[in-house]
Amino acid sequence: MLTITSVLALFTLLAISSGVFFLARRLKLPYTILLVLVGLVIVPISQIPTLEPVFGFLDDLVLTPQLLFFIFLPILIFESAFNMNVRKIVESIWSISALAIVGLVISSFIIATALYLLFPLIGIEVPFIVTLLFGAIISSTDPVAVLALFKTYGAPKRLSLIFEGESLFNDGTAVALFMVVLAIATSGVLDTTSVLEGIGMFFSMVIGGIAFGLIMAGLLYRAIRAAKSNEFVAVTLLIISAHLVFVVSEAINEFGLFGLDIHISSIIATTISSLFLGNYARHTLSPRSDQYLSKSIEHLGFIANSLVFILAGILFASIDVDFGQLWLPIVLTIVVVAIARIISVYAVTVPLNAFNLEKIPSTWRRLLAWGSLRGALAIIIVLLVPEDLTVPGWTLEYSPRDFLLALAIGSVLATLFVKGLTIAPLIRRYKLDTPAVIDQAHYADLGMYYLLTEQSRFTMHKTKGFVREDEYTSFKKGLDEKFADAEKHRLELVKNHGIRVFEQSLHLTAIDVERHYLEELYVNDEVSEAVYRRIIGKLTLQREKIEAAQHDDIHPSVFRDRKDIFDRLIQFIQSPLNKKRVDLSILEKLQYYRAQMIIARKALKTLDEMQHAYSEPVFIAEVYDKIVTQYEKYKVQSGEKMDTLLAKHAEELSGYFTVLAEKSIAASGVRAVDFLRDRGIASEASGHDIELRYR
Repeated sequence: MLTITSVLALFTLLAISSGVFFLARRLKLPYTILLVLVGLVIVPISQIPTLEPVFGFLDDLVLTPQLLFFIFLPILIFESAFNMNVRKIVESIWSISALAIVGLVISSFIIATALYLLFPLIGIEVPFIVTLLFGAIISSTDPVAVLALFKTYGAPKRLSLIFEGESLFNDGTAVALFMVVLAIATSGVLDTTSVLEGIGMFFSMVIGGIAFGLIMAGLLYRAIRAAKSNEFVAVTLLIISAHLVFVVSEAINEFGLFGLDIHISSIIATTISSLFLGNYARHTLSPRSDQYLSKSIEHLGFIANSLVFILAGILFASIDVDFGQLWLPIVLTIVVVAIARIISVYAVTVPLNAFNLEKIPSTWRRLLAWGSLRGALAIIIVLLVPEDLTVPGWTLEYSPRDFLLALAIGSVLATLFVKGLTIAPLIRRYKLDTPAVIDQAHYADLGMYYLLTEQSRFTMHKTKGFVREDEYTSFKKGLDEKFADAEKHRLELVKNHGIRVFEQSLHLTAIDVERHYLEELYVNDEVSEAVYRRIIGKLTLQREKIEAAQHDDIHPSVFRDRKDIFDRLIQFIQSPLNKKRVDLSILEKLQYYRAQMIIARKALKTLDEMQHAYSEPVFIAEVYDKIVTQYEKYKVQSGEKMDTLLAKHAEELSGYFTVLAEKSIAASGVRAVDFLRDRGIASEASGHDIELRYR
């Protein structure tokens, strides 16, 4: 029940979390570790007699299972899944699925068996079902702290993806396994029948979660498309989608469906729906709204993570368990959990390398084995254990829940404070802190543009008398040195890796510009859904080929491959309903060629503005000329195809240009409103009113 002191505690803890986040950035430490540390010290500080009247309310906000499970967990799942690229997941599907499913099951049973055999050696008898329950609780990983360090030190993107992908998918596996084991433990019967029923329930939850997640994603996608003209509604639907899927899944588990007793993994359903919406629905938003949505999701994730970890620290400090009596089993558990992780990682990654299914470098395997932090999910799951759980053969003075909570707390704290603080040295030791060469080239080009812009504006300020001569001379010397260093770095990259890497970089820049303007065309209804997906598919495939230095393998007509799993799924579902449609209509072909001509022209214009904005060129002249020549060719070819189509179907397409003119006028109006908003002339509300009145 909420009270005025618990509400005050909520907002006070959020304020403290913000300060901790700022401090963590300054100290270059994972903020989740500092949050737990702050939570640990809040309780003893607030209990000091002189401070209790002022800070005693801080522990009034209780970390309940319902708060964690129904409010925080969907946010954390959505933040991760919505922003993950499903094509990148498919590229590393062997390692992600092996670690998330096979690795988790291996780890759970190793932990369960080892603790069951080792605890009696220190005088503690614990039933196997309890150690198996703990194995399911503690085997899921939490990548928040690790990924923050990866971003800071520039670890390989694919390694970051494997870490995050494993964590995302093993959440569902861990909770499904936990629910099955908990059901067996609650029944008090462990025999062949209960085990087989448990296995059936596990697969039912996984398969049911995937199916229900796709169904809900399809319904939400249709609703979002219908609300495309009102972006407030579309953004709201996306933000609440995770909670909607999660809670409906749990309602089905609780009450059944059409009289049937159905088990669905709410975590898997939410993960699948969030992946689908993030990869298949967010393009319905304008770039401005998409940016707003991304910031909102990031902020919600920060709030959820902050409260979970700081409240976890408070929970750890206030739990009614004598850690002095349990220190030995806790230390033993920490060691077993670490060893189980190492075994499970090597058990699944070594075969992947041996059979050439997926290459995982040895340094990556070591980091995967060591960097397996435990966090939010372990805390959430252990609190789901009933306080009155009784297990046959349980003889300890603590309840099974308190015993499991003590072991989980010890394991979480050990991974956070030991592993979490040693990840950065390992990244440096394994030399994983060097960005990819193509990223270095990209940053070098953009850095040149940044420095030239600084130099130009600083000179302008001096000309206008805003800067004194002596200040100008001093600052300009520093800017010139930075520019010289940037040029030197770029020349070293050319010398060591060849000029081709800068061709890759500039081509990727052009593709980014094309994607941006294609999204604008779609939002303005100047291209259909089918046309948008065909062109965005081509650009995505081109980008991947360029990143892999496979320019010669780019096929101009290919727009879909095996990694487009959601596109293929939608096509499979729609094909029986629309057998006659196998290609674009005449109107869509016109949209297709026109859109390609426009985005090529926009790419040329953007690159030209960057290259010739200042006295010094931004890009290497040879590289710039080559990419510009390619895009001039793309533009001309698309224009010629459009003209040919118009000549062949002039009468059929004549009315389209009237519609196109109206849409173009509306798009110009939107740009005018954006201009007024950016300069503070119009507010969000007044800009919206202007659009409605004059459109």
